[in-house]
Amino acid sequence: MKKITVLLCALAGLAVTPAAQAAEPDCTFTDAFCAWDQTNYEGARFNVSPLGSSACVDLAAHGWGNRIRSAYNNSALTASLFASTDCTGRPYPIDGKTGQPNITFQARSVFVQR
Repeated sequence: MKKITVLLCALAGLAVTPAAQAAEPDCTFTDAFCAWDQTNYEGARFNVSPLGSSACVDLAAHGWGNRIRSAYNNSALTASLFASTDCTGRPYPIDGKTGQPNITFQARSVFVQR
């Protein structure tokens, strides 16, 4: 009987510990894709906004290859990260008006739309 009581007390202690929450992303640019080099939208930021209706950006050419750890897509349309430098292959999509606070995908390019 004592073992059960101790286990319940230990579990109750875990329940009151608050979960860590991601910071609000600072991505106020119109139709922009914002990326950070740390999780939870922290660290250095890189912004992409297409001049036309869409653009493929070689992240490696801008010093951001494999650096993205969190991102927010401020466009209404889906943005996609790619392992290649030319937006080919399997995409890692980020829907419009949403973010990903913890990205482990090794991105070398991003395709953004307006």
